[in-house]
Amino acid sequence: MTIQPFISIVIPAYNAEQYLTTTLTSVFNQTYTNFEVIVINDGSVDNTETILITLQQQEPRLKIINQANQGIAIARNRGITQASGEFITFIDSDDRWHPTFLAKMVARQQQTNGEVIYTGNIDSAIHTDKPRISDFREQDNLCGYLTQQSLLHIGCLLIRKAFLKKHQISFNPALKTGEDIVFICHLFCLTNAYSVPEYLYYYTHRDDSIMRKPWTKQDYLNDLMAWQELEQIIKQRYQQQDRDHVIALVESKIIYYKLRLLWLLLVIGRHQELTELLNDEFLTYNGHHLNYLPKKYAGIRRKIILSKNKLLWKLINITYPRHKINLV
Repeated sequence: MTIQPFISIVIPAYNAEQYLTTTLTSVFNQTYTNFEVIVINDGSVDNTETILITLQQQEPRLKIINQANQGIAIARNRGITQASGEFITFIDSDDRWHPTFLAKMVARQQQTNGEVIYTGNIDSAIHTDKPRISDFREQDNLCGYLTQQSLLHIGCLLIRKAFLKKHQISFNPALKTGEDIVFICHLFCLTNAYSVPEYLYYYTHRDDSIMRKPWTKQDYLNDLMAWQELEQIIKQRYQQQDRDHVIALVESKIIYYKLRLLWLLLVIGRHQELTELLNDEFLTYNGHHLNYLPKKYAGIRRKIILSKNKLLWKLINITYPRHKINLV
């Protein structure tokens, strides 16, 4: 008799040969065992598929789905569709779990009957493992996440599949960055999450990650697109008492990210592009948004940008420290 898995673990994998065995070992070494593992091989051209086939011979709970490279959002969405468990969780193909991750997440879900359970994560670098300090709140999760008081990775969640289906929550393939932030906030728009107040997910820092490389102008615009989508989701779906405050937070983050891009264009001397964005009303805001911005962007940098003083812009371009520039 086949036992229905309680949890489906979704793992997108693209050229993951260096880390995949370690990741899957941490999954199959869980003290809780009623799960299936769905790896979506997203068009890998290295030995990812060979590693998976070898592991599948030893572990029948492993399912392999091969597809042409379509990106992490489509890969995760396909994993959700193929999941047969009542609950879904994610782990990236280069990360790890503490051996009790699933046991403690399931225990908390059974205590609370929650739709979403979360835990904390540890940033795992070459020489150190450092927890990302979280307040592990169980109310106002959306505000806590947006203000970075509640810090978590997409792999820190246990989510009821029926909840995703009911509210039509998925990853947006049109987003090049930030799709996981939008997904998490979408969850928190619709339910409070219960916490396991420990750090059970190990996030691996990789030198080839897009978040660790210098960004292009398009990368910044892609990031903005994610926050603008999130703004629309919150306005449509979030109805808690702090709704106005949360909307102001997101609107202010969008303004901050726009100011950040404009400032970077200024300091590297791409003044024509800066002028074009300003003329296209790229930056619009109300006075109350300034209260939410970092002081340097609410004050002097914003004023310098809006001055359109080409001589001042040129002076800053000459004198600004180059090591602080993250734009190519």
